[in-house]
Amino acid sequence: MAYGISPALPLVVTAADGPYGLTKTIPEALVQNFKNLILTNPGERMMDTEFGVGITKYLFEPQNTFVYNQIQTRMEEQVRRYMPSIKIIEVMFNDARGFSIASTTDSSILYVKIIFRIDPLDITAALLLPVSTGLL
Repeated sequence: MAYGISPALPLVVTAADGPYGLTKTIPEALVQNFKNLILTNPGERMMDTEFGVGITKYLFEPQNTFVYNQIQTRMEEQVRRYMPSIKIIEVMFNDARGFSIASTTDSSILYVKIIFRIDPLDITAALLLPVSTGLL
């Protein structure tokens, strides 16, 4: 029997875990949950329509500081409410605030780098998310 904390996403069959791969450590599970919080659109989660940052809805907004501040504020509000053990240190967007990805020529993809800390474990980590419409 396989042991783990939660199903690893995306769901895949693994030799070690069987029908679903599993997250094996608490930091790994927290990072996965954090990523889901950012990518989930408000209204998508049943019984809690406020859950989620909904970062994909910002793809067709102007790429400017005002929109980046809106995204960061929404992230901080959601983390404070749903994942209080995580503290966001810095949020960077492609070609803004000193962060760039070498191949950012595709304007339909928004790259977001989030540096955060898991307070109870005293672990600092970074999450790099390429956010796209999925229509590529």
